[in-house]
Amino acid sequence: MSALKQSLLAIPDHRRAQGRLFDLPHLLLFSILAIMSGATSYRRIHQFLYTHQVALNAAFGCRWRRAPAYSSIRHALQGLDTQAMAPHFRAHAARLAEGAAVITLNGKTLRGSLDRFEDRKAAQVPSASSKPWG
Repeated sequence: MSALKQSLLAIPDHRRAQGRLFDLPHLLLFSILAIMSGATSYRRIHQFLYTHQVALNAAFGCRWRRAPAYSSIRHALQGLDTQAMAPHFRAHAARLAEGAAVITLNGKTLRGSLDRFEDRKAAQVPSASSKPWG
């Protein structure tokens, strides 16, 4: 996670200095973790941070006394410049991919396997293949 956190440090913060109670790199990192855990809204991101605040503080060296309100999360995330963020995420993804293999997944639906009368779904045949990145 330290490589991701280093990438997030370079993202410019649009908030005024007085409005930076919660630092942007940790807020972004924790929001990414919340979304990966199933959060689908700013309120759910807040709920994730509220629930896991102690563990997140310990794991990432953060000293937040409380979780930010959902409106603070919304303000911080909506004001980000996506064009300025994209190169940092691409560079991080490229560092992760160095020397890695890519697994491609594909699936086919068997023709004629759907049976609405018997309430049977169409049969799926998944396949996977691997190749070096690049």
